[in-house]
Amino acid sequence: MRSLATLAGLFIVVAVLADMVGTLVNTTSLKGRWWLSRVFYRNTWKLVRTLALALPEGRARHMLLATYAPLTVLGLLILWVSHQVVGFGLMWWGLGSVDGADGLVDHLYYSGVVFFTVGFGEVVPAGTVPRFGALIEAFCGVLTTALVIGYLPALYGAYSQREQKLMTLDDGSEGRIIPTNLVMAWAPNGDIDELESHFEGWSEWMSTVLESHSTFPMLRYFRSQHPQQNWVTAVGLVADAALHCLLIRGTDGRASVWALRQSIALLDELVDDGEALDVYRRRFDEASRDDGLFVELHDALSAHGFDVLPLEEATARARRIRPLYDAKLEHLIDELVAPRGFWARSIGWTLLDDGGIVPLEDRVDAALLDED
Repeated sequence: MRSLATLAGLFIVVAVLADMVGTLVNTTSLKGRWWLSRVFYRNTWKLVRTLALALPEGRARHMLLATYAPLTVLGLLILWVSHQVVGFGLMWWGLGSVDGADGLVDHLYYSGVVFFTVGFGEVVPAGTVPRFGALIEAFCGVLTTALVIGYLPALYGAYSQREQKLMTLDDGSEGRIIPTNLVMAWAPNGDIDELESHFEGWSEWMSTVLESHSTFPMLRYFRSQHPQQNWVTAVGLVADAALHCLLIRGTDGRASVWALRQSIALLDELVDDGEALDVYRRRFDEASRDDGLFVELHDALSAHGFDVLPLEEATARARRIRPLYDAKLEHLIDELVAPRGFWARSIGWTLLDDGGIVPLEDRVDAALLDED
């Protein structure tokens, strides 16, 4: 029995240390389904997501989702520490060479004293193996704390870098930003050079998000401060805007193409292809049959001054490329309970196409007059 306890304790300690190194040190994305941290996130997120969906959209839901990710960092630390204390405690109980400790509870207490380097002295190792083992456990305790503390600046630095760019995603309105309006806002005179200059920055942002979210998988759960903005919907918005550019002559091989490619690569990395995506694929297969949407888009881009491909060629290109990412994007939006669409912040006025502005109160008065 004690031999089994020793082996079980050794297995727990090794598994926890491997999970810690894989999460905090290793720069590659580990796909192991049964890693402790992945089991932790999978089950806790399932619970929080269920609770969030039970709440109406609003401040309560946003606060619940916004506090989840920061609390999981503390939760992971508690999880790793508790498992190591239990694992080492089982090993000391199995070896039975600790003076002052009789049962399993005493050995767990001794393990905690050593792990946190408290050193009361009422229980001490009696043999050579427990003595050196105590040094190893104390080192593991220091290592765990140091790794988590050292991990936080990198994690929040990546979060800050991601969110700073989102603050610049704007089409001059105060409502939901749609890709067509964004493309026209970025090129008010139909100038594709000015349009592509915007995508240069977003192409770099996509590659940064791809790298950071692969290195820090929990970063996907960190929410934006504004409830109606989210990095997932921003990826979709920029990807759709980049797809618009592929319908315009002179954009092939330029920044919009690379931004779209990196968007697809990002979604491929974060979303595993499975049966759950079939529902979304069928939905978009049906939506893609609506020729009216492509005619409206084609006319809007042409009216703005862009040299657009012929309607049939543009429609065929859009239908060929969008299925590469639309189902995974929608699946990720639903999975993370992200807001539908990316909404501009309310600042009191809307930018017009000619560069002028309409104050918010004027827009409200005009709306009331129209209703009357």
